[in-house]
Amino acid sequence: MAIKNLNAVARWVTTAAFLSTSLVRAQVPADIEAQLVKIGHIVDPACTAKIYRPLMPANDINSTVTPLYPGVAIARDLSFGPNPKDLVDVFSAEKGGGSRTVLMYLPGGAGNKIEQQNREANAFMDNIGRWGVKNGMTVVIMQRHPGANWDDPGRDVSKMVQWAQQNIAKYKGNPNRMFLWAQSAGNGPLGIYLGRPELWGPKGVGVKGAVSMSGQFNIAPLQVPGAGRGPAPNQPGGIFYGAGATCGSDGPASTAGLINGPSRASAGAEGGRAGGAPAPPDAATLAARSSLPELRKTKVKLLFASAELDPGVDGAMSPFYQLLHDDLCKNNPKNCPTMLYEKGESHMSEVFAVDTADVSVSGPILAWMKGVK
Repeated sequence: MAIKNLNAVARWVTTAAFLSTSLVRAQVPADIEAQLVKIGHIVDPACTAKIYRPLMPANDINSTVTPLYPGVAIARDLSFGPNPKDLVDVFSAEKGGGSRTVLMYLPGGAGNKIEQQNREANAFMDNIGRWGVKNGMTVVIMQRHPGANWDDPGRDVSKMVQWAQQNIAKYKGNPNRMFLWAQSAGNGPLGIYLGRPELWGPKGVGVKGAVSMSGQFNIAPLQVPGAGRGPAPNQPGGIFYGAGATCGSDGPASTAGLINGPSRASAGAEGGRAGGAPAPPDAATLAARSSLPELRKTKVKLLFASAELDPGVDGAMSPFYQLLHDDLCKNNPKNCPTMLYEKGESHMSEVFAVDTADVSVSGPILAWMKGVK
């Protein structure tokens, strides 16, 4: 049983009665929500990390203790492809049996499987791995990196999925029950992969479900209202403008506490091209590359998630997700996507909140995954 049109935590009682009482009541703690509202509708990794880091375990990637997280086995920097940055971190349970649900996470931003802005942010994305293991999963955190062609990000996802099909049983995972979860810029690779069957391996798409959180990808010929408009990221009104102001940080480019080593791989420019964004393709090229035709007939269960404090979100699901949801429900009513409106959350808190007492994002996602057959 899936959660359909889950637009606010407060509505869980009426739309998902099977959830436990603790999840029905889950919401962003009031003191944290007040700080997020103060940050506003921007992308602010440093200040958001400072809010959530105290809710995390004392140890993180910078610690030298063993085990780093009791009960969690971590295999770092495993290679899944020919590129030196084709790397994943795998989190699995130290004890217990196998055949666990597999969650493969595609980070946003520059695509780093360990965030690299500052000391607090360096605690992430390990939180996704810990949370998954605590909830009976094996978790794969992907390192993204540039490619030469428009579909290279999707090809990398395909390589990772096929690697997991062949290897995840070694880490107590079930290769026949796997999910993808992308946030922000990670949605580009996710959308390409799900929408381009020619990129899949011999076993097909390979996943039961996919979570697309606070991001976009090519769904031509659908046109998202207002897409492509607005100021540059660091100009007034831009998505990074004012980042760092509420906590005394030097903003999204902060390097305080930057760590070295193999986990410091950078994905570079989104879309797989270094040196700045290329000129946008023309309409015919966009249509040829679109993920929409395949998504209109996919059997992969889909969950779309928008944060209330996301840039461009104004009291409802993002225009991109609403548009795509409505189209897919019309063309493929048997697989109408679930929608989650993350009341009180921001573009960064929706990630940093995972594995804390703030379960307003992780709670419904976990319930949805359990309901996917």
